Amino acid sequence: MESSSKNYDVKGLERFIEKLAETSEVDVKKALHIFKLISDPSNKNGLSDEDLEELTGYKQGEIRRILRVFYDARLAYYRKGKHPKLDTTRYYWRIEGDVANSALLRRKREVLNKLKMKLEYELNNTFYTCPNDNLRFTFSEAYGPDGEFRCPRCGALLQPEDNTQLVESLEKEIRRLEEEIAEDEKRLYSS
Repeated sequence: MESSSKNYDVKGLERFIEKLAETSEVDVKKALHIFKLISDPSNKNGLSDEDLEELTGYKQGEIRRILRVFYDARLAYYRKGKHPKLDTTRYYWRIEGDVANSALLRRKREVLNKLKMKLEYELNNTFYTCPNDNLRFTFSEAYGPDGEFRCPRCGALLQPEDNTQLVESLEKEIRRLEEEIAEDEKRLYSS
């Protein structure tokens, strides 16, 4: 399989790697470094964790954990091979441009769906906030069993909230992400 690095969404993939690393509690800089090494088109046969340890100086445990994060995100794949001198099994890791971009596109679609759900929630509810605790309640939560619109924590009278800015922000982000997804799909599927 040829690498299509010319089709990489480099910035998008780097943001994706950063989020993956943060979520998985692995070192972001190390994850980005390993990503760059195993996605390099000149490494057509892939790199083993031993190769990566030699190139980076990172511990094999860290490298394997990062590779597992990439694999679980369907970002990287491996092939089995034999160690040239020891006749033991080695795993050679690669990231292909189309595979990486497909994983990124899946992630963007997931985020878009969550944003749309959040927007729907914001549009379909009326909210109240506590002026003291900044706690936020839907109408039914604010109304409560006694219909008093009081904060259950401090007893303050709840204030109606105007979520117009939040709704506008969500709509703007949804439009931006939809455009980005359309560009990604065009780049990925118009070959």
